[in-house]
This record gives sequence, C-alpha cells and structure tokens, in this order.
Amino acid sequence: MADVLQFADIDDAVIATYQNLVKKGAFLDMQTDLTDHVAVREIWKDRQKKFEGGNDWEFQIQVDHNHSARAVGMYETDGTEMLDTLVEGKVQPRHVNAHYIYDMRDKAFQRGGKAIVDLVFSRYVAMMVSFFEVMEGFLWGSPLVTDNKSPHGISYWVQKGADGEEGFKGVDPSGYESVGRANIPTSAQPRWANYFADYESVSIEDLVRKMRRGVRQTNFRSPVSHSQPELTAMKNGIYVNDDVIGLMEELLRTQNMNLGNDLAAKDGATIFKGTPITYVPFLDSDSEDPVYMLDWKWLTVGVLAGWEENLTAPYMVPSMHLVKRIDLDVTLELLCTNLRRQAVYAKVA
Repeated sequence: MADVLQFADIDDAVIATYQNLVKKGAFLDMQTDLTDHVAVREIWKDRQKKFEGGNDWEFQIQVDHNHSARAVGMYETDGTEMLDTLVEGKVQPRHVNAHYIYDMRDKAFQRGGKAIVDLVFSRYVAMMVSFFEVMEGFLWGSPLVTDNKSPHGISYWVQKGADGEEGFKGVDPSGYESVGRANIPTSAQPRWANYFADYESVSIEDLVRKMRRGVRQTNFRSPVSHSQPELTAMKNGIYVNDDVIGLMEELLRTQNMNLGNDLAAKDGATIFKGTPITYVPFLDSDSEDPVYMLDWKWLTVGVLAGWEENLTAPYMVPSMHLVKRIDLDVTLELLCTNLRRQAVYAKVA
C-alpha cells in the first residue's frame, strides 16, 4: 500500500504532475461538440505575437499621401501645405481565466503515485478544454461594444457588407461606428476597411469568380519600400463551414473526371490558388455561409509576455481551508494592422 501523503506534500505532488502534463501537451477527450478547434490551432498555437508590458498595443498607419506632386513651370511660386497622413491604431488587451480545484482529502492523494497523476490529469484536461472551447468562440467572435471583457475575434475585424455589395465594404461593426476597429473609425478613414462580396451560389460563375477578384483587389503593393507593421510570417488561410466545403468538393469533382472509383477522392484536398480551404466547425452556426480569406501577415493574436498560459501554484479557496485551486490566466487580444488584406464572402439576405 502506498504511503499516505501529508498535507504539506500534496501541493508539491500536484505541481510536479501538472508541469509534466504541460510539457507533454497532448490529450484526447470527448468534452466538446466541436470536432476541431481551428482558431485555437491555427492562431493561438501557431500565430502568437508577444508584446512587452504596457496597457495598449499601438501601431501606425499611413492612410494617404501628401498630394504635393504637380506639374510646374519655370520660376513658379512654390505651393506649401502640411498634411498629416499618419493615424494611430490601438487595442487594449483582454484577460481570460480558467481553473480547477481539489480537496486535500481526495482519495487519490492517500493512494499516491498513479492515482495522483490520474486525478490531476483529468482536472487539468477539463480546465484546458474549457479554455480552448471559450477561446474558439472568442477568436471567431465579435463582442458587443458594451462588452469590455471579451476579446475581439475574426468576425469583428473582418466584417461582412450588405446585400449585393462587392469591394471594400467591410466597415465598422454595428455599435462601433464612433470608436472603430483599433480606435480608427472607417467613417473617418475610408481606406480602413476589409474586402467583402455577397454571393448567391458556390459556383465558378459566382463565388469562385468573386474570390479571384478579391485576391487581385487585396494585393496591395507600396511603390516605396519601408518598414511596415507586419505581425507574423506570411501565410494565407481560407476558412469555411460544412455547407461550403461540401459544395466546393462537389464542384471540384465535376472538374476532375479522372478520379477512378473513389466517391470522395477530393475530400480534404480542396485548394484555391495554392491555399488549402479549411473546414471550421464553429462556423456551421453561421447561416450566411461565410468564406474568410485571411492574410496572417497582418492578423494575429497578441499576448502579453509572461501571460501566454500562466499557471498558478495551488492556493487555498476562501472559507474552504482544505480545498486548493489552480488558475490559468492569459492576457491577449486579436490584432489586425492591415484590413485591406483581409476578405470575407457571404450570402447576405
């Protein structure tokens, strides 16, 4: 029979166990209805940018040139005018917390060894799944302007337009007209807008044609080389729900007749201009069947250095002197420094 742990040793056993779990970082579970957490995997795991200190994260955008170039004649009087062409983007980081608890009298701590590992593992996993589940919603979501706690996700930064619209029509979300995205109202700076196109069908003549046009329209190149507020290494992503990916696979199959006898030969291999089209289970609830075409060079999740996934040591829960709690604390916010490189297509009624 294993030796019974003394209360003073339990915290050390818990810390040692969850530190090993964090290092391993892999688990399988059935605690959520989502079959895949795409935003967590592709943004939170792979596209973080760390910011040091400070309450606001800032960047500069040059929204216009100075209109000074003109044809001139000899001995003509110079015309001089000062035009401020820079605006400042600014976001405030948000905070997310998750936790788990244990009672120091739990049977596992009396058994020691594997029983402790199993107990801490199950509760740590339950906490992390809760964190990833809420993060998937945050990273795709668009909170109300009155919500001063939730992070601003992709559908906040990359806005849909109105029925029949096509072009840079993705203006500020409803309620944000006066404050804008990153503190820059599109009404004041019309170039601070993402690309949008309304479509009716997943077909070559409709959606695909508009996606091709959108790629051309968002491919801005400055005629002057200079430092820009790039966030991550450039890699594009295209994200859709189940309805859209299913129709795209069928469309792809009709264009490829030499597929043998495999009815699903192209499933999981649908590509547009070299970029894989990714199925996002979270988007299944969006009846407008959005297609997000994102340029990760300018869009990422910012995290406060030291607060990416900060785990506390066990501490006593107030008024429950034998119950200990472990907290996971994260400080983050989604950040876009170039809306004109982002696009969304949707069936807007």
